[in-house]
Amino acid sequence: MNRTWPALILAPLFALASITLGYALVTPACEHSHIWFVHAAILLLLALSVGSTVGAWLSLQAARRAFLPLVSTWSGAFFSALILLQWLSLFILSPCIHSP
Repeated sequence: MNRTWPALILAPLFALASITLGYALVTPACEHSHIWFVHAAILLLLALSVGSTVGAWLSLQAARRAFLPLVSTWSGAFFSALILLQWLSLFILSPCIHSP
């Protein structure tokens, strides 16, 4: 089974979904004081992105031609790091700073 494509295609989509959900969920989460929901959504997308990256890395270990698995692994790692940095920013800057 080829595990290269999910990290190449899905990891950027997970990063985009993480940013989109982060923006979309902040207002309702701050209104109801449930900011943990934003953390849970971003953590779920981070786990999915890391899972696809691990699959690409395992594919890289077994590959005879390493170009596509290598690009897929680095792409997945980059977008996983992007999601991780977005999640860490929630701990540094409070998303509810401008809420009433």
